[in-house]
Amino acid sequence: MNLTDYKIQHKIIVLEQPLKWNFINSAVEAGAKVSIFPDNSEIEDLLSESDIVIIHWWHHPKTSKFLYYLPEIPLRIIIWTHINNLTVPALNPNFLLEATRVIFTTEASYEAQVFKEIPADILKRKTGIVYGCPGLDDFVNTERKEHYGFNVGYIGLVDFSKLHPNFVEFCSAVEVKEAKFILVGDAPAKEYIEKRAEEKGLKDKFVFTGYVDDVKPMLSEIDVLGCPLMPYHTCTTENSIIEAMAAGIPPVLLNQLTERYIIKDGETGILVNSVEEYGQAIRYLFYNPDKRKEMGERAREYVLKKYTSKSFVESFISNCESAMNEPKKFVNFRKHLGKTPAEWFMSCLGKDYEAFKISYEAGIGNQTEEIKRLIKSTSPLLKQKNKSSVFHYKREFPNDDYLALWTKILGEENNESC
Repeated sequence: MNLTDYKIQHKIIVLEQPLKWNFINSAVEAGAKVSIFPDNSEIEDLLSESDIVIIHWWHHPKTSKFLYYLPEIPLRIIIWTHINNLTVPALNPNFLLEATRVIFTTEASYEAQVFKEIPADILKRKTGIVYGCPGLDDFVNTERKEHYGFNVGYIGLVDFSKLHPNFVEFCSAVEVKEAKFILVGDAPAKEYIEKRAEEKGLKDKFVFTGYVDDVKPMLSEIDVLGCPLMPYHTCTTENSIIEAMAAGIPPVLLNQLTERYIIKDGETGILVNSVEEYGQAIRYLFYNPDKRKEMGERAREYVLKKYTSKSFVESFISNCESAMNEPKKFVNFRKHLGKTPAEWFMSCLGKDYEAFKISYEAGIGNQTEEIKRLIKSTSPLLKQKNKSSVFHYKREFPNDDYLALWTKILGEENNESC
């Protein structure tokens, strides 16, 4: 089936009130129908009218609830997973088998341990890759602005739900007196970073711009992109990095997870293994401006070949066409999610599933110190305020006893660390 022969109509269901409306407004302007937090009856009508239902997935509690209460009607379901599945959380492999198709946003997902038991032929047949970047045309002609000093940039949420916990130590290792660290994005960690910066003798070295609708003016004054991400992150394409590369800015990244798939080490950026290597890499790019420019140009050429608007559309349409070649069917995610919100939460925890399973099976009143230790040893991502954490699920489902238990245990850990 060739979908380009048909007029495609997009209907978007948003499961909670948006915090920022720019993308919603753009979708409406492009002709999409957007339904904000529709009731169950409207959801069923929208799904039954659809040829394909695409679920943007990263284990959000509202998405788990949506899947649990999915209407019992024949559907073609594509799960488009926007996390790498290499860490925690990770897509339940049974979801992949239940869905019509699964789209990854990084090649790294094929290395995920959670999919190791799925036969290679099924994994190949039922999955595809559509990078999470819809093109870079707007960034190609970003004009460089003359500026004083040497700007090391970071673009994205300035918080340790994304940044490496030793972020300030990485910056301290740069040891270039002309360096400033430009942090572009909402900054929940601003106060902590400023405090640690002062302790490290880096007072006034950090510039927080806050959230900006258009990052191109920021990119025009950034010399190097420094993105030491946490070692257990869920990032995939990481648009802010490839947008900077399209603007001719070389990135310095940690040699881990999906970063290995974003750049070619030494050609389009630099991969490092430690705080010390990070400092060395930034200094190399500072003291060798010609090499920095050459690497930035290679970075631009590389991403403009790999992440074009044309290839994004073609790969997306190709995956939809593969789904359309399959019949609609009754799908049952409920049997893989479990019966309660606590079980929904547990269903997609990858390697951390066992710790919560042991706690769940022990019962509320039988939480030994060993069980508590297991819960406390799970991924830091499960302990943050949002991003599919225990606390996020507890906030969505306040009456679940096990979510209350786990937030209490992890709350104890937070108090101990203060």
